[in-house]
Amino acid sequence: MFAAALRLALILGITLSWTMSAPPAMAQDTIQLPAVEKTGGMPLLEALAARHSERGIKEDALSEKQLSEILWSAFGVNRDDGKRVIPTARGKNELAVYAVLTTGVYLYDPAKNVLTLELAGDHTADYEKSPLTLLFAAPDNVVGGLHAGSAYQGAGLYCASAGLANVVKGTGADNLKGQLKLPDGFEVLVVQLIGLPG
Repeated sequence: MFAAALRLALILGITLSWTMSAPPAMAQDTIQLPAVEKTGGMPLLEALAARHSERGIKEDALSEKQLSEILWSAFGVNRDDGKRVIPTARGKNELAVYAVLTTGVYLYDPAKNVLTLELAGDHTADYEKSPLTLLFAAPDNVVGGLHAGSAYQGAGLYCASAGLANVVKGTGADNLKGQLKLPDGFEVLVVQLIGLPG
């Protein structure tokens, strides 16, 4: 009995030691997202009927495939000439989409389908521990508002089609002010929390 107890203590000790010394997830400078599959999904009218705000979001991480499809639905390139899935005034594309993940805050590059690290560290606590928060930054004018609105609707329709929860907020837009460097004249206009329904 003593030998069995000793073996158990050793196993627990080794496990605890490994757990305590395991390094935290490191931020990658860039994340190459998988190519988006542009077929399938829920029919548009069904997605519109299913679209709703849902605040109960689990902390479970989304897959890179889901991340890629969400970002593409918000602001991705859907034509050979580089134009986007959403309408943009005069084709200026004055919008920056940031993804807040547990490893950092990343800027989405629609042309390359890549995320680039802009701010290291886990900032999900600033956004209710949502595994993915999108920050839509643009000039604070009518055009910027139109771009941000079109983008979050695209992401919201994807969430309805894929069975994900999402909620759009104006509050929290300034949570990373002074930490996240934005393009000149841009500010975060809209915040969108996304994840598995809780």
